[in-house]
Amino acid sequence: MFGLFKKKKKNAPSREQIIAQATQNARKAREEIGDENLQKMAAALKRLEDPAQQSEGKQAQDKIKKMDKGHVADNLKIILEEDK
Repeated sequence: MFGLFKKKKKNAPSREQIIAQATQNARKAREEIGDENLQKMAAALKRLEDPAQQSEGKQAQDKIKKMDKGHVADNLKIILEEDK
């Protein structure tokens, strides 16, 4: 009656199909971008990760992230009180 109790079809791809599709997409993207451009992009990413190449703001962010949370909170409270 109206198809309420019919079995539903599964159209989900298998794990192997997903991996094959992802591999094919990566291969196609690599061909479109070109090997030279990929190497330039990889070099640029390595420079971003190098602390010597980072901006002073980024270096300060990294230092703050490594500091003790309580110490950072205390310093922020002091700064906020000074601004009043």
